Amino acid sequence: MTVDGSPTVAVIGAGYEGKRHYYHRLARHGARLVIVDEPGHWSRALAAEIPGTSWVAAPVSGDADADAAAALDALDRAHVHADGVLTFYEISVRETARVAAALGLPGNPPGAVDTARSKVRTRELSTRLGLPTPKAQRVRSLDELFAAAAEMGFPAVVKPEFGAGAVGCVKVDSIESLPGVYKLVRSALTGEHEDYFRAGSDLLIEEYLDGVEFDIDLILHDGECVFSSVSQNWPTIEPSFQETGLHLPPDHNKKAVAGLVDLAVRTVQGFGFRSGVLHVEGKCTSRGPRVVEVNARMGGTRIYQMVEAVWGVDLIEAQLRSCLGLLPALQPSRKPRCAVVNAMVYAPATGRLAGLPFGRVAPEGGLGLELDVFVQLGQHVDGPESTFATELAELTLSGKDLRRARSLAAQVLREPPRIVPA
Repeated sequence: MTVDGSPTVAVIGAGYEGKRHYYHRLARHGARLVIVDEPGHWSRALAAEIPGTSWVAAPVSGDADADAAAALDALDRAHVHADGVLTFYEISVRETARVAAALGLPGNPPGAVDTARSKVRTRELSTRLGLPTPKAQRVRSLDELFAAAAEMGFPAVVKPEFGAGAVGCVKVDSIESLPGVYKLVRSALTGEHEDYFRAGSDLLIEEYLDGVEFDIDLILHDGECVFSSVSQNWPTIEPSFQETGLHLPPDHNKKAVAGLVDLAVRTVQGFGFRSGVLHVEGKCTSRGPRVVEVNARMGGTRIYQMVEAVWGVDLIEAQLRSCLGLLPALQPSRKPRCAVVNAMVYAPATGRLAGLPFGRVAPEGGLGLELDVFVQLGQHVDGPESTFATELAELTLSGKDLRRARSLAAQVLREPPRIVPA
């Protein structure tokens, strides 16, 4: 389905290059895109790739008010009259909400988005709302971390207040390990992912949650949840919490999963979210459901393709229609149309990547097989002994059912990556 009239949609912050296919999908749905990003960003190439797309530059500082003002100024100078505003990038959600509000266009309240973006504010508001939530404290120094940990107890988790993709999240098991963990998390706030933390460099320590983790993708309209999809995460690599993969539909206890979805919906409603596609991460723990974090945007990687393959719902189209103030056009399947497996491949050791073999299979179902490779042969990679191992590739494929999808994925990944000493 497409939207009528070729509406102009301002995209505030295109994100990393792996999101390129999002914008091609938006254009196929009939949107005329204006992408706003900082000078020198890769997304400028989209203006030549996608007919009718334009690109304008705006500085990005990490201050949501300043960045929203810069984006508004860039749109004004380019004589752009947007019909809708959206983003798929976690780092840009706060300024996107402000741009939409300033232009009088549909979107969620900036206050709700700010709360979700800050893991500290998420915990604080959840507690005030009477929702079950992990204990957490903000820490700005090693001394504060020692004091908070003594009160919190172990095991616990240290993470940045503002971040994405579990960057800088580390499990801590003892008071003796705090200095090393603090140094490790601080080091993650610089370098490759430095732009993630422009909004702030405070940390928090929170209680560790046991149980199985899930991703809950929601579509809201007029404050009500009109669709939800649940993906079941595989156990993460501790102490770094790097994701190893997921599958959908889930095969966990249905009652427990339903309770987690209910908590996710009550949480976003309590925060003040009214519309659009949201991505909530949570766990079914031994003490009941708990929300880990709320993201004021669609889930990343290829989640929209997975949800479409299993349930027949296009999250990108849903977000497009929402930002234009249109009614959702949803016809979800009553039963899963297939099963999807998503698996991450990490470097098994530190050294030079000498080989990255993959097996050949004939995938089944609506998604097929997608293989995203993030490194080149000969590149130096870090193994698990460095805590944050290098992600080499990501595999996504579908099968007629979960057992078959798992079997196909195992065939593709049957040979491990080959690493030689540097």
